[in-house]
Amino acid sequence: MYLVFCTFLEINGGQNLNAEDSLIIGIGNRHRGDDAVGCILAERLKTHFETLEHDGEPASLMEVWDDRDSVVLIDAVSSGEKPGTIFHFDLQKKKLPEIFGHSSTHSFGVSEAVELARVFGKLPTRVIFWGVEGKNFSIGDDISEEVSAVLEDIQGRIIKEMKHA
Repeated sequence: MYLVFCTFLEINGGQNLNAEDSLIIGIGNRHRGDDAVGCILAERLKTHFETLEHDGEPASLMEVWDDRDSVVLIDAVSSGEKPGTIFHFDLQKKKLPEIFGHSSTHSFGVSEAVELARVFGKLPTRVIFWGVEGKNFSIGDDISEEVSAVLEDIQGRIIKEMKHA
């Protein structure tokens, strides 16, 4: 079984995600192995919700979520945990843990975008982060078996979270 961090999320408490006012942003690069996980999940979820794929550049990421009440961010991480480990955080309530500040597969990315938006008062009311520990990030790599094995699970969890009452 994969380690799952749910420390900062209240699934049955707190604010509900409203699918109509939400945007799911899959962050990554489809040509860099496990870095494609955010893009793959955004594509899979587009039949249920509004989604888009993004490279994770902070300024344009903040622009994309401007005027949104809730945003779900999906990204590959490289924190040293077991590949396929799923991470889940409510970023409106807490900062992304420091280990993620430099463990995104992008030089600057989600953590920096969220904190800049927080400082400038531009953070959506609800910001949920789903991360998946990757294994392969080289150009031309395929998605690893470990990450591929958790795609259905994460997709189901996101759908449930977006639709729960």
